[in-house]
Amino acid sequence: MLAEFIRDHLGDEAADLIARLALIAVILLLTWLLRELFTAVVPRGVRRVTRRWNLGWDERLIAALQPPVRFTVTVIGLWTALLALELPADLYTPLARLMNSLLIAGIFWGIYRLIAPVMEMLLALNRRRRRRAVTPSLLERRLGPVIQQIGGVLVALIGLGAIMDAWGYNVAGLVAGLGIGGLAVALAAQDTLANLFGYFVILADEPFQIGDFVVFDNIKGTVERLGLRSTRIRAPDQSLITVPNRTVMNASITNWSRLRKRRLEMTLSIEYSSTPGQVLSVVQAIRDMLRAHELVEQQSVVVQFAGFREGALDILIVCFVNTPDWADFQAARQDINLKIMDILAERGVSASAPSLVVYLQPAESGERDARAVAVPPLRPEPLSSTAEDSPNPSDAAN
Repeated sequence: MLAEFIRDHLGDEAADLIARLALIAVILLLTWLLRELFTAVVPRGVRRVTRRWNLGWDERLIAALQPPVRFTVTVIGLWTALLALELPADLYTPLARLMNSLLIAGIFWGIYRLIAPVMEMLLALNRRRRRRAVTPSLLERRLGPVIQQIGGVLVALIGLGAIMDAWGYNVAGLVAGLGIGGLAVALAAQDTLANLFGYFVILADEPFQIGDFVVFDNIKGTVERLGLRSTRIRAPDQSLITVPNRTVMNASITNWSRLRKRRLEMTLSIEYSSTPGQVLSVVQAIRDMLRAHELVEQQSVVVQFAGFREGALDILIVCFVNTPDWADFQAARQDINLKIMDILAERGVSASAPSLVVYLQPAESGERDARAVAVPPLRPEPLSSTAEDSPNPSDAAN
């Protein structure tokens, strides 16, 4: 009845226009309802999917998905409303390309926003599967952001290519031209690419962490930074060494920070005047002292009378100290040395000092007695060192 009333009083054209406007209003209303529905349904679906993993990433995924979904639904609703107007051909083509471009942009925008939370979720699942610590490794800290950046660039480039294809541009020819140019750049930047490849190899192999003390190729120091081109190492004299990643990749690296315990090995020399009973008493006392020490690994203790040396009897002492820290190891070594001195003093045994024995023959041939005189070896006077004579004045001053 309403349609007949409009046709009778306003004519067929007005009736058709009013019908189209009513249809557009209905489409826009449905678009708004769909936006609100997706806003309410998408979070519930995401929480239901991620609930089984119990990772706590629900809100991040929801925050990443909501804006692109609302934008895409709005674009679809507006394009449907424009189709209801039956636009002329000269206006339809550019609008169709524009709407297709907006739709592609919305889809790739959603993919781009999902890269970071999905990457973090996958790394968390990997740590949980391997039962690793909550703290991420160097590979996860360094390679994770790089993968996110590369993935974001790829998504942006693919989306841009799809938009250009929607506007009728030859994307295949552009990609071929970029490939030829990229080959030329790669040939001209071999060293840079080698260092970049070394960066990924270091991250994958993980020979050290930031803050580890490493030694390789006459270079030693603490790793401060791992970059795309080079690795920066702080030497013990506080100088900064920059090493290309390809050199680090091919080097044999000794990582002292990965120690779980340190080996203590020394030779104790005592005088020849010591009796076998005294030697065995000293050996047993040192062995018992080491096994009772709080930082010494009991199963690693080896204390034995090693043999005879010129002017001394040697006792071999070997054990492992359960500390990776160098300062703690030196403190434990000092404590062990002091206790060894107490053991020697309690048993009346003296440590051997270097000496030279000279046999004197009397001038008279009739006398047959010879006297042996122990003469300490001559030691040169120590050379004085000043800040000006040292190649590094600051070290000499310290």
